[in-house]
Amino acid sequence: MTVVMTSELEDRYTDLRFSPYGTAFLTDAIIVQRYIEVQSELKRVLAVVKVRARMHSRDLRLYEINEEGIVIGESLAEYEGLLGGRPNIKMSSERFDHQSR
Repeated sequence: MTVVMTSELEDRYTDLRFSPYGTAFLTDAIIVQRYIEVQSELKRVLAVVKVRARMHSRDLRLYEINEEGIVIGESLAEYEGLLGGRPNIKMSSERFDHQSR
C-alpha cells in the first residue's frame, strides 16, 4: 500500500520543520517545495530531504509546472541561505582566499 500525504507548513525561516506534528520519522520520503525570492524574482524550488534506504541529491532545484507536467530545472548550488529567507551568492574559496590576503 502507498500513501501520499501533503502537509502545508507555516514559513518560518528560523527553523526547518518538515511535518507539523513531528511525524517525519514515519515517512519514507520527504520532498520540500517552496517559493523563494532570488534577485527580486519569485521562484519555485524543491529539494528531496529524505528517502529511506536510498541515495539522493540534496540540491535545491528550480522547478516549474507547465502543460507538460513538472519540469525539474537547474540546481541552485551557487546560493546559500535560500531556505533561511536570506539568499546570498556563495563566495568561491578562491575568491575568499584572495580577499583575505
